[in-house]
Amino acid sequence: MAHQRCDWQGVYPAAVTPFTKDGALDEQATRDLIEVFLADGVHGFISVGSTGEWFSLSDQERVRVFEIYKEQVKGRVPVVAGTSAIGTRETVALTQAAKDLGLDGCMVLPPPYAMPTKEEVIGHYAEVAKVGLPIMIYNNPPRTGINVDAAMASELAKLPEVVAFKDSTKDLYQTSEAFYAVQDRMACFAGLEPYGLAAFSRGAVGIVSTISNVCAADVVEYCEHLLAGRYDQVARSQRTIDECYHLLAAVGAANYVFVKEAMAILGRPGGFPRMPYRPVSDAVREKIRAGLAKIDLKGQQATRAAAE
Repeated sequence: MAHQRCDWQGVYPAAVTPFTKDGALDEQATRDLIEVFLADGVHGFISVGSTGEWFSLSDQERVRVFEIYKEQVKGRVPVVAGTSAIGTRETVALTQAAKDLGLDGCMVLPPPYAMPTKEEVIGHYAEVAKVGLPIMIYNNPPRTGINVDAAMASELAKLPEVVAFKDSTKDLYQTSEAFYAVQDRMACFAGLEPYGLAAFSRGAVGIVSTISNVCAADVVEYCEHLLAGRYDQVARSQRTIDECYHLLAAVGAANYVFVKEAMAILGRPGGFPRMPYRPVSDAVREKIRAGLAKIDLKGQQATRAAAE
């Protein structure tokens, strides 16, 4: 079978999944968020990835979110479904649902918590590949306990359905080796925005972005400069991205909680986190608000002023 290829590139926000205060899926906020992202110029979507709190959603809810993305995006940009699960059967079933809905691909972690061997990880992806939907491999060792290094990525690249690789390690040497090993067969994506410049100089073509929930226009500006090779023009957006991450580290909230709190402050439709996560305290919220006020967020000044 010929190896599949994809034309995925640019900013693919790892979109939050909005919930109501009582924890219900907020379908209207999800639709509103899609339109906000599209207005910001994103090039595609990751629906129900880690930032989308896939681990807190039932399979039925995840499929419903996939449906909303299909209905709302209407083919304007690609939609990649987050179909990760601990079990292979569950991952395959979610991937099949995404394919049946007509989504453009799936993003799949190695099975978290289960700690399978390298051979078992490859077998897991081989089963998912049988669905026939293009696959983005997602490497995030702190969340899974499994590291998809250059050697494993090269093995996975032999599967015709594997078309993209997202790396969220902080080991630039490993990322470099993996991207060099597979970029002729996979579209390589940075999973951590602060490393975007380094990743693009090593063959990346896009960013799967958590912080774009807060500042998508800045990440789009950053990525478009990188795609065009305008490395001398990324300083402003690089600083904005870095300052958002510095603020995240300073306040001490979980990534996904911080993102939703920042979105609320900026008037973006992110909704509430779902348990086990909880909204931050008033003191932490004010710390986030004060920190955001000091960051040059492209296109957010009017929204921020209105929110205040």
